[in-house]
Amino acid sequence: MRSRLSPVVPVALLVAILATPALLPAQGPAPADAVAQQIDVGGQWFRARCAECHEKGDLSDANFQLKWSGQSAFDLLDIIVRTMPEDEPGGLTRGTYTAIVAYLMKLNGMPPGTSLLPSDSTALRGIRLSFARAAAATPP
Repeated sequence: MRSRLSPVVPVALLVAILATPALLPAQGPAPADAVAQQIDVGGQWFRARCAECHEKGDLSDANFQLKWSGQSAFDLLDIIVRTMPEDEPGGLTRGTYTAIVAYLMKLNGMPPGTSLLPSDSTALRGIRLSFARAAAATPP
């Protein structure tokens, strides 16, 4: 059984999150470092809150990719917001959930975009998840 981490996020991580311009609404193309920073912030939150229950490999294996390939980034964000973290569904900020989705997209081999992953529902509905392993496993 895994030990549960304290629900308190380290102060340094909170300061980094609050000071992160990557969590501000996207206003067009962002420098590559801002996109990388959004993904990195998502990875930090994943390790701080998600890794308590989820193995990184469980969210980047062929089953995950087959399940989510073709669905929208909003679909993934929505299920995470409604159900996670297990002890406090919906308890993170929208920007934090969006950063986690950006991290999961990168973890599954999707190339980072040229702009920040937006947090608004309409824009996220227009982004389709596409994974190389899932595409290779799907018959033509």
